[in-house]
Amino acid sequence: MFEGTKRKLKERILLFPESNSPTFDDPGKFNSEEVKLDWPKEIKRPYVGLTQDCNAVPYWTKYALFLEKNGFSYSIFEHHRSDWIEQASKFDTIIWSPKDGPFEMDDIKRKVYILEKKLGKICFPDYETLLLCDDKIFSTYLLRINNLPIADTFISNDYKESHRMINRFSYPLVSKGSFGAGSKEVTLVTKPSDAKRIVRKVFSIYGKRTHLKYMRQKNSIYFQRFLKGDSLDTRVNVIGNMIFGYYRKPKGNDFRASGSGIVIKEDLPIEAIKIALETYSKIGKAMLGVDMLKDENGKYWIIEISPFIYARTPEQLKVNGVAGAYSLQDDGTLLFEEKSFWPQQLALKVFFEQNYLSSVEEWKAKFLEPGLSNSFLLKC
Repeated sequence: MFEGTKRKLKERILLFPESNSPTFDDPGKFNSEEVKLDWPKEIKRPYVGLTQDCNAVPYWTKYALFLEKNGFSYSIFEHHRSDWIEQASKFDTIIWSPKDGPFEMDDIKRKVYILEKKLGKICFPDYETLLLCDDKIFSTYLLRINNLPIADTFISNDYKESHRMINRFSYPLVSKGSFGAGSKEVTLVTKPSDAKRIVRKVFSIYGKRTHLKYMRQKNSIYFQRFLKGDSLDTRVNVIGNMIFGYYRKPKGNDFRASGSGIVIKEDLPIEAIKIALETYSKIGKAMLGVDMLKDENGKYWIIEISPFIYARTPEQLKVNGVAGAYSLQDDGTLLFEEKSFWPQQLALKVFFEQNYLSSVEEWKAKFLEPGLSNSFLLKC
C-alpha cells in the first residue's frame, strides 16, 4: 500500500514516468472452478502472445492460468516496445490485457488493427470489440441501431443544436463524457443553467476539464435521461451462455452507483437477464457487461455496456446466499449452478471456441439463439 502511494506521489508531483510495470496476483488462491476447453486433437493449438497489464487487479494472470491449464504454449508480448511488429510475427494469437485510459486504449486499437487487418493475426479482443471500450458515444450508437432499450440519450457535436435544446429538455439529466469508468465524468444536471454551462465549456476553445489532466471533453455533448427508480444499478455480465451479475448502490445522497464500492450480490430479475442476453447476442462476442437502471414503472433501461469485465473475485452472483451462475439452456431455462468462475477465463474459452472451433455466428446459433428464441425465460 505504501509503495503504491509513494509511486503515485512521484508520478503526480515530481512528474516521474507513469509506471507500466505489470502487476501480479494469484488467482489460484480463490475457490474457483477450473475452466476447461475441449480441444480436438486434430486441430493444432495456436501459439499465444500474452500482454501484461498494470491494473490494481490484473487481467493477465487469469489468462495465463487458463492457458497453462489447457495446454497452450505462450510467451509475454511486450507491445510497448518499438519492435512490437517483429515480436508479434511469431504468434498466432495475441491476448490483450487492457489498462484504463484513452491513450493506452488508442495505442492498443492501432496495434490490433495492424495485427488483424494487415498481418492476419487473431486478437482477443478483436478490433471491433475494442471500439466499445471506454467509448460511451460509439456504444450508444450501436445500441440504438440494434433497437436495444437504451435510456433516452442526446448526443451532439453541434453547438447550435445543443444550445437550442437546453430549454427543451426535461430535467434532471445526467451528463457524461465519452470515456471514464466508475462514474467518472458523470454529473447530475438539475436545471437549464447547469446544461448551458456544460455546453458552453464543452464547445469552448479549451473544452471541459475531466478527471484526466491531459484530456478534455471537447465538442461532444452526452445528456442521458435521469431514471427515477430504485436507484440501484443492475449489472448483468454475459459470457457465452453463462450469466452473472450484481447490484451497485450509491453512497449517501449521491445518485451514482458505479464506482461507489457498494455491491449487493443477489439474484437477478429475468427481465434484466433477457435484455443483457439480447444485447450480447447482437453486439457482444466473448463477454459483455450490461449496466441497467429500472424506472418508476419497473422497466429496465440500458445506460452503459462494457466488453471487459472487472472482477476482484470469481464470485460474481449469489442466489439465496449461494455463489454461482446461470447457464442458458436451449429451452429458455436459466439453470443455476453452484460454481464460481473467473470471468476472464470463461471469456477465453468462448473466444477460442468462436475463432478456432467455429465462427462467432455458428457459436451463437448453437449455444445462444435456441434459448433466446423462446418468448420467455424461466429460472430453474
